[in-house]
Amino acid sequence: QQQQQQQQQQRVHQKEREGKKWWTPIQRHHRHYVRRKKASRFFLASVTRILDVPYGKKGDTVGMPSHHLLEDEDGSNAPLIAGGVRTKKIAAAMVKVDVYVIGLYFMPKACKKHEREDDVLNAVANDSSIAKTVRLTFVRDVSGASVAKAIAQNIEKKLGSKAESGRNEESERKAKEGLEMFKSMFRNVKIEKGASLTFSADEKGTLTTKLRGKRIGEPIKDGRLCGALFGSWCGPDSVIPEMTEAATSILTQALKVIPSEENGGGGAAA
Repeated sequence: QQQQQQQQQQRVHQKEREGKKWWTPIQRHHRHYVRRKKASRFFLASVTRILDVPYGKKGDTVGMPSHHLLEDEDGSNAPLIAGGVRTKKIAAAMVKVDVYVIGLYFMPKACKKHEREDDVLNAVANDSSIAKTVRLTFVRDVSGASVAKAIAQNIEKKLGSKAESGRNEESERKAKEGLEMFKSMFRNVKIEKGASLTFSADEKGTLTTKLRGKRIGEPIKDGRLCGALFGSWCGPDSVIPEMTEAATSILTQALKVIPSEENGGGGAAA
């Protein structure tokens, strides 16, 4: 029996080395199961404290916490909803490389009001009253400027496409100032392999950025900018679409078992 277990473990490691990703949905009562999905680039939340996320083709992993403290007034310890691996194509070499592993954190019970939305995850991303965090752990050395440029481009696209903003001058000016503050935080910053970068929006639409656990730059109070930032990973034009699809699925399932406030309310989310 011990030999069979060892053989099974070897097969598991072999499958991971071949690039197969494992994901574990959390059920309301922490019942979980493992399902293999060939060539996936995403994973779902785990009940373990640290989830080892494989990336690349050499069997390397990144440890992703199963919970993360939010920047809200309650200091909520939010569960890992979903995550994935961000890849980018290097035009000169015509190859794809892994850049970072990302984890998405928020309290599902705070999202109950969006249960009937057509795109529930995008609604959550753009709701400045819902605290949320994304944690990026880099698997290669990058410059802060390159990270800021890539993310800022996505933010600008989303800010420019939001007709609901009203296009008033004050809103546009505030968004532009916030974006410039965002870019300036990363000037002369080097992000080394293994470093974690977190973006946290509180329930008042204020963005706090931390590198290796230490805040960089000043908090940016702009709900629109927060929505555009989180929309980079949670919106219809997500840079990691498989993760977005997975997160939408697990959030939809979680909301079905979370009681509405008018029906007795409360209840911890899985």
